[in-house]
Amino acid sequence: MKILTLYDGTIQSKTALRYGLREAKKRDGELIVLQVFQSSLFVDYDAGPRAEELARAETDQHRRDAETLVREAGQQGISVRVLSMDGDTVEEALRIAGSEQVDLVLTTPRYKAIAKTAACPVRLVPGTILVPVDNSDTLLSDIDAIVQEAEASGSKVMLLGIVPVHLYSVGEKKEFELVKKGAAETVKKVKRLLTVRGLEVSDSMRSGYPDEEILKAAEEFGVSLIMLPAGGKTPSELTKAAAILLDEPERVHMPILILATA
Repeated sequence: MKILTLYDGTIQSKTALRYGLREAKKRDGELIVLQVFQSSLFVDYDAGPRAEELARAETDQHRRDAETLVREAGQQGISVRVLSMDGDTVEEALRIAGSEQVDLVLTTPRYKAIAKTAACPVRLVPGTILVPVDNSDTLLSDIDAIVQEAEASGSKVMLLGIVPVHLYSVGEKKEFELVKKGAAETVKKVKRLLTVRGLEVSDSMRSGYPDEEILKAAEEFGVSLIMLPAGGKTPSELTKAAAILLDEPERVHMPILILATA
């Protein structure tokens, strides 16, 4: 996997860089760190002739900081390149992502406009992780994985309780209500466990086709990552939704992470 991460010296971009290094190591991938100096900001700038010189010196220091973070993390066999460019950050990121055939772009919320036209998934770091929940307790075994992902990326968690309304006929209102109640109870359990671990967690309940409700919620809440179950011996509606979304990548504009089967 080839990952592109944007770096501008901010705390958020440092989190994104560390996360990018972590993911590249996990996947035996390659990381490109992109730093862009926006020289256009200094056209007709009123702060004096040394303003751009001072800003470039600060940018150079940011690049050295990025190189230090890379060294401290240890490359462990992965390829890491730090690129410095002049231009517009969003435009340069899109150009590099295309020319380098990048598989994933990591960026801070400041440059979220990249996600609108990028040809590959774009993840905001820090961001919001969407975790769909059904009426089973399967997700309870994945708490550690959710916590690790949220902590590594500095992200919040949004729990989405889903009731597959299409499975129930008009005469099965009682069964539907039981499943709805079960999903709500599971959301509360998972929320409690994640909150105790120090994460910021919110929740929402939806009824409908799981894949459609997941994408609607992802758009509504500005989600940066979707975590879905891999499934076990008896596939649930959520594992079916995961299969559908993975088979139709054109519908999904953010990364999907499949949780390992317990």
